[in-house]
Amino acid sequence: MPADVTRPQNIGVINPFALVEMKLHQQLDWRRIADPSRLIEQTLNVEYSKLFDPQFASPLYPHLRFDAGKRELVRDAKVPSLRELHASLLGPVRKVPGLGPMQQWARPSGSHFFTDPADFTDPVQGAIPDCHFIAALASLAWAKPYSIQQRTRPIAASDSFEKGSGIDMVPFFSAPGAAAEDVEVTEFLPLMEPGDGYIYGRCDDLKETWPAVYEKAWVKWVTKDTGDHPDYSKIGGGDPIFDLMTLTGLNQHYEPTQGVTADQIWNTVRGHSAGSWTFDPMCAWTYASAAEAPTPINYASANLVAWHVYSILGWQYDSVAKQQYIVLRNPWGNTEATLNVDNAPWFSIEQVPAFLHEKFGEGSLVRSLTLPGHGIFALRADTFQQYFKGYGWVG
Repeated sequence: MPADVTRPQNIGVINPFALVEMKLHQQLDWRRIADPSRLIEQTLNVEYSKLFDPQFASPLYPHLRFDAGKRELVRDAKVPSLRELHASLLGPVRKVPGLGPMQQWARPSGSHFFTDPADFTDPVQGAIPDCHFIAALASLAWAKPYSIQQRTRPIAASDSFEKGSGIDMVPFFSAPGAAAEDVEVTEFLPLMEPGDGYIYGRCDDLKETWPAVYEKAWVKWVTKDTGDHPDYSKIGGGDPIFDLMTLTGLNQHYEPTQGVTADQIWNTVRGHSAGSWTFDPMCAWTYASAAEAPTPINYASANLVAWHVYSILGWQYDSVAKQQYIVLRNPWGNTEATLNVDNAPWFSIEQVPAFLHEKFGEGSLVRSLTLPGHGIFALRADTFQQYFKGYGWVG
């Protein structure tokens, strides 16, 4: 790794949509909300334009304050902690093992680990600042979907997942090339009452639980919990490339956005892609604040989020305008950038196994994404360079 590249440390912002659901004590279909930003403002009592940058004392950055003199985030005991923030939103809760304030450990009704093959749009972040892990999980499901698997065993002969009594095993790696450390968890998840709304990570398809089970196992592994009720309130920011290593055991690679050209960044992403889709899991992270960036930027006006991690999915090129774009996904499953984005369809047959080419035909639309949508957008490469501090991959 070049000497001038520093690994990202403690990067993480909370999903505000999940905080609103905590406050309202219900799961929302945000696609049906006419004005999501207005609902967020009214529920959290914070101006929407000030949510995405900690220099405005946003509640999305617990225990952190932006120090203008140092141009960095610092811990501040006067800023509410994650546990305090959750308590203020949820109100009094029953004391249960592993309280991060949740109200019940239960298996979501009618849900299964998988109902369809693992998809990169599945992982959606919840109400803790682990965008670094959820973005990494989505990048893995995108570039190496066979890595996402369910390994199970029963506790007793009569066990079933419908009763919540089956055990899942998820492997993690402490270092590149190290032996896998298997973590066992049930599919009982921390949910809100009444009903079974999610507090933390969940699947975009609410009939599936695999992202939530993976997150639960990861929380247990990180906090070294020996039981089945790990404390999510202990989770903070982190390093998405390290997270990708823990999920794969592959070597970490980091790159800065400064000291190079936007064209070099774009070509690096291309170098890890087959067609226009990445084959190595990749992530990128933004600055601690617009005030830290070397050029004038505004996260709110760009609809991007400071101190946040996004999955890198690939690249796009507008041959008419001769513009280069990097395709990204917000782990919130929504909130796409609005500044210098490409609205063209994005797809590539190269992502499809060769034996299917004849079946579908080289000219067929095997998989197409119309951007932006579902948190996915194509950001112009020079704008990516302005708003993002670094990026990396494992391989």
